[in-house]
Amino acid sequence: MNLKLRINLIITVLLFLTLIIGGGIFTIKNARGNVQAEIASTAILALHMLDSEILYYSSVYGRVIPAGVGEGSIFQLNKLVDVRHLKIDFYDSYGGLRDTNQSTQLEELPPAWFMTMMDTVTGEMPATKRQVYGHGQVVGELVITPDPSYEIAEVWEEIQGMLMFVGLFFIVVNILIYYSVGRALRPIDNILAALTELELGNLASRLPPFTLPELSRISDKFNVMAKTLEDSIANNRHLTQQLIQVQEDERKSLARELHDEIGQHLTAIHVDASAILKAKTVEASKESASAIDTVARQMMDIIHHILQRLRPSGLDELGLEAALAELINGWHHRHQYSEVDYQIYGTFNDLDETVLITIYRLIQECLTNIARHAEATKVVINIRRNDKKVVLSVKDDGNGFDASIKPTGFGLAGMKERVDILTGTFEVVSALRQGVSVTIELPCIRSEK
Repeated sequence: MNLKLRINLIITVLLFLTLIIGGGIFTIKNARGNVQAEIASTAILALHMLDSEILYYSSVYGRVIPAGVGEGSIFQLNKLVDVRHLKIDFYDSYGGLRDTNQSTQLEELPPAWFMTMMDTVTGEMPATKRQVYGHGQVVGELVITPDPSYEIAEVWEEIQGMLMFVGLFFIVVNILIYYSVGRALRPIDNILAALTELELGNLASRLPPFTLPELSRISDKFNVMAKTLEDSIANNRHLTQQLIQVQEDERKSLARELHDEIGQHLTAIHVDASAILKAKTVEASKESASAIDTVARQMMDIIHHILQRLRPSGLDELGLEAALAELINGWHHRHQYSEVDYQIYGTFNDLDETVLITIYRLIQECLTNIARHAEATKVVINIRRNDKKVVLSVKDDGNGFDASIKPTGFGLAGMKERVDILTGTFEVVSALRQGVSVTIELPCIRSEK
């Protein structure tokens, strides 16, 4: 069952229960009052007339008893058939029914359940009896019994008419509710269509503004989410392209170093080794061997530099603190015009290798960016670790940049990507000629080893 039908059904059920409980009780209570009032007024009038008749006939019977007394009717009750709310019976002194005002019965009685409800709410209406005397003796008895069946039948007919009206009312109301709910929920189709567009990859899909405040807020949140998703995927694509470019540049650099440096040194070793093989004196061999030793040492330095670029060896051998100290001191040695102040607090040996590599690469990238762009005279590095997180802070007093303009380089984007992988936080504060402040928080992910 869709939402529109469900809302329509709920409203209909609530309306039906309200009408049944409120309208039914009110109708029956009102009918009870009407029946009681109608029967009471009719009974008072009938008793008044019958008392007059009894008094008249009793005085007549006191002088002359007409023929037929005790054998027939002296009140002619059959002429009171229009008094439907009372059953008036005349019994002779022997208990035989001589006359009554009810010659016919209702052709169609209301349902038994309705008669039961009316009997419950109206309560008992006791019969009234009047004895008729003649010559000082009882000649008969009038029994007046309230009969609400005709009045109840009229109430039932009224309720049937009301039920027909209520049924028609329900049909009209349901049609109006169904139309109104459908019109109110029409924006949901737009929302579903927009979600389907997102599912199919159309990230430019947006929702229009809606009239309802709740749906308008949903539209605003959806559009913000779609814009964020579109920007994130675009950034990821751009980052991936930059990453591929960096990888290719790194491979090019390694290939060039291997070809230019290692290749040349291997060629020199080959030449000197050939010279040793062809040498006729020991002095000549020693000279070539010394050249080979020198070239081999140069090759070791080159290989160490390449390996350091691929992975910092000190990180595995000495730990993060010593590796960072070596990195920062080495950078300062190459850029002596910049004053470097660094502090490292806490131990990091129990952290996962991914966290350690990330910390090292983030500091390395910050120093690289400072060397390339900042022209800073002072750099302050602070690394702190507590039970829950590692906080990195790198500040410089260099050129800075306009933080409102999105950087196009790979440096900051790559750093943020590393931080996001570890579900950390990354914040950059900068302005032109006011330096750059980078603050990073990483969770303390402990090693399983």
